[in-house]
Amino acid sequence: MRNTLALTRRILQQFAHDKRTIALFIIGPILILWLFSVLLNTGTYYPTLVCVNLPSELTDALKDEQATCLEQSDVAIAQDLLKDRKADAVLTLKDGVLTVQVEGADPSKTGSVVSTVQSAVKAAGTTQREEAQATIKSQVDDMKTQMESFKGQLSDLMDALSAAQAALAASGGGAPNGGAAAGIPPQLSATPSLELPNFDTIDVDIQPLVDDVSITYLHGNDSWGTFDFFGPVFIGIFIFIFVFITSGMSLVTERTGGTMERLLVTPIKPYQLVLGFCLGFGVVTVVQAAIVLWACVTLIGFPNEGSLVLVAFVAFSMAMVSLTLGLVVSAVAKTPFQVIQFMLILVIPQVLLSGIFDLSNAPAWMQVLSACFPISHGAEALRDIMLRGSGLAETGVNIAVLWGFIVAFFTIATLSFRRRKTS
Repeated sequence: MRNTLALTRRILQQFAHDKRTIALFIIGPILILWLFSVLLNTGTYYPTLVCVNLPSELTDALKDEQATCLEQSDVAIAQDLLKDRKADAVLTLKDGVLTVQVEGADPSKTGSVVSTVQSAVKAAGTTQREEAQATIKSQVDDMKTQMESFKGQLSDLMDALSAAQAALAASGGGAPNGGAAAGIPPQLSATPSLELPNFDTIDVDIQPLVDDVSITYLHGNDSWGTFDFFGPVFIGIFIFIFVFITSGMSLVTERTGGTMERLLVTPIKPYQLVLGFCLGFGVVTVVQAAIVLWACVTLIGFPNEGSLVLVAFVAFSMAMVSLTLGLVVSAVAKTPFQVIQFMLILVIPQVLLSGIFDLSNAPAWMQVLSACFPISHGAEALRDIMLRGSGLAETGVNIAVLWGFIVAFFTIATLSFRRRKTS
């Protein structure tokens, strides 16, 4: 028991002298759980729709479903909004057919658009029928009132005729058959019975605003599932994580084993040292990216609408960002265990904000933070290429941002090794 307690005391003393490990050990889980709480409480997503010359009844029904309706009269402008992903769908109505063209890359947003449109069409039809019924009921009530008034006037007229007939008969000017001799037709000798029709059974047969709803896709088709949308993101994330762990662990192990110190006392320059690590791991990364992409597209069946070479280049770029970041971390971390702890702080938040969760309803600061992370730009580029068939012109900005991170991390790593070499 004494030996057990002694070993326990030794472990606790190690933690007590390693303030960085204690801080990362506590801050990491709190940060991740807090991000999860914000992301999972962003609320329901309501689509943005471009309504091209739609009836006001249908537009109002869409707004009642909490959709954002951008009313537009030019179809070309509406298509541009859809291509620029400023809207989730374009709605046009012709000959009773409501055509809904969705962006299509995100099945969850497509489902939101379809359910919103279907609910709005149903509500608009119900409203249209209720308004028609109310109009007809008002007209029927007016007819009833007019007929009741006519019936009363006719009854008064018959009473007057009957009184005139009786007066003629009393004065001796009548005949045994009464009204006939007086010039009054016998059929008017009694008040006729007027039976009003039952207007309550009248059914309203109106032409609905929408006879059918047709769904078309700008990208993809109705067979794409949720995993197809997240697949490109997962490719970039897993390559990023595995390269970070491998490079960070390897460099820290070399330093703790004395290899790094022996290299630093040689005439090799710091930038040459960092570049050598990048080239060495870069070759391995190219092979890894090629095999992973081949397996995802061929074996797993990820959709790919664009150039596979461009996809491989983006994946390689993300791996190089992770590698250079691993070099920076290896200059700070003292043990392989601290590399894992830094991953909780530097990598996991990027993963959560990379596109796995929809940030449309997230706080503005979280959307800005996501735009500052390299994984977000890499994941967006992979989605654009694989799901939307985009080329280098559309993804060039995101790729340039990735290489900007590579240059920045490479510079920081070089400076850290230079300081170590001079010290």
